[in-house]
Amino acid sequence: MDGPETDAASTESAPQPGRFVFHDVGFHGDLYLLELVEVILSRCLLFVETGANVGSTVSYVAGKHPDLRCLSCEPDAAAFRHVIENTADSPNVKISNETSDSFLRNLLAEPDAREGDVLFWLDAHGYGFDWPLRDEVALITSRLARAYMLIDDFRVPGLDCFGYDRHEEQVCSLEFIESRLDDAHQYRVYYPAYTDRTSSHHPLRGWGLIEFGHTDELVLPAGLRRRIRRAR
Repeated sequence: MDGPETDAASTESAPQPGRFVFHDVGFHGDLYLLELVEVILSRCLLFVETGANVGSTVSYVAGKHPDLRCLSCEPDAAAFRHVIENTADSPNVKISNETSDSFLRNLLAEPDAREGDVLFWLDAHGYGFDWPLRDEVALITSRLARAYMLIDDFRVPGLDCFGYDRHEEQVCSLEFIESRLDDAHQYRVYYPAYTDRTSSHHPLRGWGLIEFGHTDELVLPAGLRRRIRRAR
């Protein structure tokens, strides 16, 4: 039997050794992505992550923004135990032991979640099962008037130096989710335009930012303007 199809820059979604390693910095330690996150969070009242694993990212955001409500979910029992321990000192964090589709449905039923801006970090795709990413995008864009959706492990068109997730027919990309974006909105899509690795502990991983419902565009610091490109 042939092995799984892979791509030079992709990562076949399967459990990886050391996936329970906690890092003090989130978002893979990518300094440009971290700077972009700060720009977005300055506009937001809520940070929502799907797929916490051991909590590196949600713990990082909560520590940097102690007054910001930070919510995440993790269905894997072993990872959930780690993330609870790793966020124990962050009272602004709440972790749910459930799948992301259930987590988001419950969250978006709350009136408070529909007030103000939200930054979503969508990271529940991997480890060999069917991804909820398409359903997550459909839920968010149909229930909210505006939001920022950062998608992790996303394929960056034209930049093969960025890794991305892939499992069978699922490729973590704009093409994979585009049909589930609600037609009620106009969308802006952003990708990295840099190729230098800034993380001390992780190779380059692709990401995409999809935002909707805002009359004004993001104003990026001068150092980021040439490192992030708007695709549409």
